Amino acid sequence: MACFLVIWQHVSESLLRHSNGGQWTSELANYFDFGRIGVVAFFCISGFVIPRTLEGPRLAALRSFAINRFFRLYPIYWVAVVIGIYSLWLVTGHKLPASTILANGGMIATFVGEPHIMGLFWTLEVELAFYLATALLYLGFGKYKFLSAIAGFSLSYALWKLDLLKGYQGNLPILGYLLAIMFAGSAMRCIYELKQEPLFSRSENWKKAARILFALMVYLVAQPVIEGVEKSFSYPDPMWNRYGWGHTLGMAMFVLFFFLPRTPRWLSLAGRSTYSVYLLHAIVFTLIARFWQTQELPKTRLELFILLTTATTFGLAALTYRYIEKPSIRLGKRLATKNG
Repeated sequence: MACFLVIWQHVSESLLRHSNGGQWTSELANYFDFGRIGVVAFFCISGFVIPRTLEGPRLAALRSFAINRFFRLYPIYWVAVVIGIYSLWLVTGHKLPASTILANGGMIATFVGEPHIMGLFWTLEVELAFYLATALLYLGFGKYKFLSAIAGFSLSYALWKLDLLKGYQGNLPILGYLLAIMFAGSAMRCIYELKQEPLFSRSENWKKAARILFALMVYLVAQPVIEGVEKSFSYPDPMWNRYGWGHTLGMAMFVLFFFLPRTPRWLSLAGRSTYSVYLLHAIVFTLIARFWQTQELPKTRLELFILLTTATTFGLAALTYRYIEKPSIRLGKRLATKNG
């Protein structure tokens, strides 16, 4: 669902000029910022899942974590970068400097002041920052994961509130806030599995303290964006819609996951390839737009463009997952086990 919202947002923006109807899809997506809803939901999921992949002796766990994450993220990402460079050249004829290609290839473009080959790459840099922070916190706290989540949340929240990244490009100024959301997700996992916590499971008072601290985290990340939702009713500035609704609904979507019945098998299978879907959908709709323009095809409704992009992207992603992602993940696990 989160992936579909991201596709909807980007297609309704990019293919609007090729459409002859369905503008409501663009207006709705822009008002609530569907793309940000999907991205924030992804961040919450990462926060909930990733820290639990670190278990055992610290140095060995960090080595395995680094290897697994590298082979999970980079191989298919590099494929997307190469295709993205070709697509950009095909559409605009523009050749990118080596510095931009290298920065994007390393997933660090924002941090070194280089433009993104595809705008969506900024979210992967946030993920990378979270992985690094999680690894360092595990080195410091080990099995005390709730303490680790508290420390990560506190540092991230301070980074945001003190405006320490103010003036940097893109979404870097709110990196601290996004990391705070992810560490709140980590804390939620600890509350969800509170009996496994070596410190906060000692007594009912400790458990109560953990729940209070988690509630405080939720309040601190939710309060500013809920305030943005409230302001969206009073002020015409679209910023309040995009950031208020986008972040609030993204977090709400993540929470609703726990109240849903068992996920259908077909949806679980589709979910495996969501990373490929996320990386490739921009390339797909860019090439669709190029095809529509060069073939001088008649304009069509935005709803059809959204469905066409979604179907094509998921079909392509199924192939890349099978032949690129899955083998690289398997290789990473084999190397991590060997080095462990």
